Order: sequence, then C-alpha cells, then structure tokens
Amino acid sequence: MALTRIPHAELTGDYRELVDECIEQAGDARFLEIGANAPHMMQFYFGEFYDKVFFQGVVPVPVKELARLRLSTIHGCAL
Repeated sequence: MALTRIPHAELTGDYRELVDECIEQAGDARFLEIGANAPHMMQFYFGEFYDKVFFQGVVPVPVKELARLRLSTIHGCAL
C-alpha cells in the first residue's frame, strides 16, 4: 500500500505553514505531506508526543534528541 502525499496546494492554514517551515529547515516535508491524510493524528503526534513526551519528563531533551538522531541514522533516515 502506497502512502499518498497531499499536494501543497491542498494544505490549509497552519498546516501549510508547518510544511513550508519544514521544507525551509530540512528540505523535505514528506512526513507532513503524508500525515495530512490524518490531521488528527498529526495533531496528536506534535501536541501529545512532542509536547508531553519529548519536551517533558525525566530524561533531558538533549539526550532524547541524540537518541532520536541515532535511531534515524540506524534506519537510514536522511538528516
């Protein structure tokens, strides 16, 4: 099953701005373009995961960031 990217022209408001920012900073927004198929899940991912798990908790954020970068390297994700 292929994951469908939502065209930039079909993105709205804040989500389009988020995609634009991602393209500007990382050069790629495929994750967000695919995630636009389920905006409620993207809201959960950024609101619940990043806000409550990544930016809060016992483990310092720099350690979490290093772990995230290491994992992305292991599975071949471009930085």
